[in-house]
Amino acid sequence: MSALIIPCYLKTQWDINCLDRLLDSVQQQSQRFDNVYLVDDASPLKYKVRHDFVYFIALDVNGGPARARNIGIEKAISTTGADCLLFTDHDCILDKDWNKQMTSFLMQSDFGAVGGMTYSWGKTLLDYYHDINGTLAGKWLLPVRKELWYMPSLNFGIKSFVVEQFGFDERFPTAAGEDVDLCLRMRSKYKIGFCPEAKLWHDYGYKNSISGFNKFMKLFKKYKSSSATVYEGHTVLMWDASESIYKGNIHESNIQS
Repeated sequence: MSALIIPCYLKTQWDINCLDRLLDSVQQQSQRFDNVYLVDDASPLKYKVRHDFVYFIALDVNGGPARARNIGIEKAISTTGADCLLFTDHDCILDKDWNKQMTSFLMQSDFGAVGGMTYSWGKTLLDYYHDINGTLAGKWLLPVRKELWYMPSLNFGIKSFVVEQFGFDERFPTAAGEDVDLCLRMRSKYKIGFCPEAKLWHDYGYKNSISGFNKFMKLFKKYKSSSATVYEGHTVLMWDASESIYKGNIHESNIQS
């Protein structure tokens, strides 16, 4: 049984449009999710769910995506007994086989968690840079490249008994670093596998390469600001961009119908 957990904090109409697009891709899955939990983290914009398969949880106080995911995790395990918990973000678009690939990988392997393949949705030079850099990609453990050191939570799956032992650290107030921290902690006991067939696309929201540059810089500043909290709990935090799972795969075509 699989459950999809989506934390969201909606500030603009663009965010709402992205969420509707994501849920459309959820609805088009070749293998349906058993349950879908949308956890609204006290968004300033109100959202009316138009997809009847969504279990909507509206929080009164903003606590960050780590807390929102933990609330979704607790609900999924306590009410439905989900075996596989999958995570994505509101600004993503799922390939039609994403759930099938992620769930099959978890159920048929000894890995405690899994990461898929993430591509940029946009076509600007900034999007292209993210694909080259592997900004939202997992990092391989060399030399075999079948296991991940960590995987961002926008394209992530974990077995329920593993996440019950290693939940998201709610000290992270924004969507930056909390997924790395979880992966590093859980790897003390379990491994993270890589499933390249589980594809999704992330929309960074760049209108063009020039107007999007300020947003591009803010993204990396946000990731940098989370480093202190990650370093606090982990003495070794080093990686090389050459270990990105993107290398050699950036020419993947756009989402398939």
